[in-house]
Amino acid sequence: MSLQQQAETKKRRPQKRTTRQLQVVYQAVCQSRSHPSAGEVYRYARRTVPRISLGTVYHNLQRLTEEGKIGIFLLGERTARYDPTTTDHAHFVCQQCEHIEDIVLEQHVLRSTLNFLIQSGYTIFTHNFVTYGLCPACKKARKQPYKNGHPFNRG
Repeated sequence: MSLQQQAETKKRRPQKRTTRQLQVVYQAVCQSRSHPSAGEVYRYARRTVPRISLGTVYHNLQRLTEEGKIGIFLLGERTARYDPTTTDHAHFVCQQCEHIEDIVLEQHVLRSTLNFLIQSGYTIFTHNFVTYGLCPACKKARKQPYKNGHPFNRG
C-alpha cells in the first residue's frame, strides 16, 4: 500500500472521540488503590456520571485496553481486573481480601523464564505472572499463624 493510499484510508476511518465517560472510566482505573473490576469502575464512574450504563463502562474498558492505555488480567477464572500499569510486571493477589499489588520483575529473570519455555518448544503469545498469598493485614489478622512464620516452612 502506498503512502497516499495509507493517508486516504486513515482519513476515511472514523476518528474515535474522547468522551467524558471514557475519561471517567480511565480515571477510575488509574485512581484505584487496587486493580478494579468492571463493577468497581462502574460504581466509581456513577459518582461523576450518574446516567452511565454498565455497557458503556465495558465498552470504554475494552477501548482503553485495545489502545494500550490500561492492562487487563484475569483474577481466578472469570473476573477481569484492569491495571493502569502497562509495562511488564507481575501481581500479588491476597487470597483473603483480594487486594492486588504490582510486583516489578527484574527483566533478566523474566527473559530467562520465557527463553527457557521457548527453547523447550513452547510458543508464547502473552504472559501473566501472579503470586497468591496473604497481604500483611490479612496475615496479621489470621487467627492461627503458620508455623515458623509462613506456609512454606514445614518444621
